[in-house]
Amino acid sequence: MENYTLLVGGKEIDTGNYEYYPYACKAIFDFKAVRTVIKELKRGSIPEKTDEYVYARYSVGDENICQDAIKAAYEASKVYRHFSIDKRHKIAVDIHDLLLRHKKQIIELFIVEGHPLKLAEWEFEGMAKGFSVESLNFFKEEMKRNIGVSGNEKLYLVRRPDGVVCLSPPKNAPASNSFVAAGALFSGNTIIVKPPFRTPLATTYVWKNVVDKAARMNGVPPGTVNIIIGNSDSFMDEWLKSRDVNDIIHFGISDKGIEIGQKIFAAGKKPILELSGNDLLFVWKDADINQAAKSLMDAFLGSTQICMVPKNALIHEDIFDCFCDEMAKRAKALKIGLPDDPETCLSPVIKIPQFFEFLEDAKSKGAVVICGGHRVNYNGKVDTNGIYLEPTLLKIDDERKAVDMLCVVEENFFPLIPLVKITGNSVKKFQGLDKDDVIFSKMACFADCNAYGLRISAWVKSKKFIDKFASEMMNSGLLRINSRHVGFSFYIATHGGTKKSGGPFGEMNYIWAKTSHLQGISITD
Repeated sequence: MENYTLLVGGKEIDTGNYEYYPYACKAIFDFKAVRTVIKELKRGSIPEKTDEYVYARYSVGDENICQDAIKAAYEASKVYRHFSIDKRHKIAVDIHDLLLRHKKQIIELFIVEGHPLKLAEWEFEGMAKGFSVESLNFFKEEMKRNIGVSGNEKLYLVRRPDGVVCLSPPKNAPASNSFVAAGALFSGNTIIVKPPFRTPLATTYVWKNVVDKAARMNGVPPGTVNIIIGNSDSFMDEWLKSRDVNDIIHFGISDKGIEIGQKIFAAGKKPILELSGNDLLFVWKDADINQAAKSLMDAFLGSTQICMVPKNALIHEDIFDCFCDEMAKRAKALKIGLPDDPETCLSPVIKIPQFFEFLEDAKSKGAVVICGGHRVNYNGKVDTNGIYLEPTLLKIDDERKAVDMLCVVEENFFPLIPLVKITGNSVKKFQGLDKDDVIFSKMACFADCNAYGLRISAWVKSKKFIDKFASEMMNSGLLRINSRHVGFSFYIATHGGTKKSGGPFGEMNYIWAKTSHLQGISITD
């Protein structure tokens, strides 16, 4: 059984107060046995099958640990903020190198925590691409710019660190999402990471063995990186009331997240919000159907319980039926299995009651189930007590039926994907516009009216409509045209969104920029 400690002020902290993490596969098919073993461990005994069922124990801290971490981070910030951009860039490059060296262990931990291999590999891809050397070199250039000369006056723009940054990653994919916050170190901040109380292992491992190790290799002061586990509400209260905390990065569902953001702002701190998504994928009449369908199938990674996967497909009427047939073929072929099965991408579903609520709402408003719709066990067999759901596709043959369906206007955090036909049936109402122009205007309206705004992707060959998608689809942190919806690119951030996805300050998030402030410098000889 592995032992995970906290990290405060450069020291490993064993609090003596422990929680235990089982192998996810064991918990899925033998939950009663896992629960019995953990109960015995908490009573002080070590059952015979402990190593078979329980992967690790981890320390849990309290408000005092949180306060110690804030103090350590604040003291370290006084020194670390003076590290040169070159030194911070070197730390970032070392982080990337260590990440690649630890790839095997990190993916294994993702699987221990219940992430199917396909999901785990995608998560790691995002971590590596978002912190690639190519991207880091670009970030370095953006940290300081010589913007001009006026007579004897030289003018510069420099990004300065905010100070102490606190991070609360999400429960569903905490390690990969938390990793973006390593950008806070790049801009000269110190950081406190609070892994989720119930799924802290991979996050703790990444921040200790990759981020903190790279920082220590380059001589940072103790307390530059701190890792604490405990009650989220209590820790947030400590962060809010502390004068030494500057920024708080919070991941979560939109409604609660925006409320937390308001509290952060009211406390005089900078809120950086990564919230829910309701991503749109558009398929134009000339699209490569196979590639578009392949991209949409990524919606089922982790049973659609990932914010940045496509949640709706809006399809030109000319290829709607063909696209639906292709998606049905692919969805029916998906395998349901345990996380360590390399052929599965589906995982247990948290919000099963909401799935059936959304499904019945859609059917009552004219949606037709193409495939799926049942609760199943890890073998894919229909089971009223199953913790999986079949990948489910809905066919909606007119966009007017879709506009108030829950599965279209709200986030589907379960494997339910609406396929919506966008029609040109109101072309007569638009003088001077042909059918395609009308269909595009409807697609653009869907994007504008989306209450969320993480990612948009479009599959289209026409130069005219590539340009229109690129110029008119504005409501998202990221727009991808003719590439994988969940893909990652050099230079562009992996996270961030508008509206309910990022709150009032939402945009594509460069964390190194978000956790710093712009300073103008004038030097006259």
